[in-house]
Amino acid sequence: MDLANTPFFGMLRQRLDQLSQRQQLIAENIANASTPGYRPRDVDTAAFERMLSSSSSGGGGITLARTNAGHMGSGGAANGGVAVVTRDDSETTIDGNAVVLEEQMARAAETRMQFETGIALYQKGLELMRMAARAPGR
Repeated sequence: MDLANTPFFGMLRQRLDQLSQRQQLIAENIANASTPGYRPRDVDTAAFERMLSSSSSGGGGITLARTNAGHMGSGGAANGGVAVVTRDDSETTIDGNAVVLEEQMARAAETRMQFETGIALYQKGLELMRMAARAPGR
């Protein structure tokens, strides 16, 4: 039995992948805070909510459309199936840079807290699996 293929661990793994991708984009945004014309990118956070609602309503979870034979399937997409959107922060400088460091740092902290919550859920799930596999009375 592969734990990664169970619905709970599979969905949790996708969430952690999404958060990892988001943290990488935030780091890129911070690194380009002085680049003229740079517009910050972020993960489409609503995508996970949509996936979660479709999964819980019996829709079978995420199904990715493959419009080209060269596209990777849902099991191994390079970006983990995460949609990246360009989202300007609250201010844009005169040179066209739309990165506000304070907002990016707040997003980084929020993403870290969500990641830690996901890790805690993963560990709790493993504990439950171990408890279920243990012989009675041990």
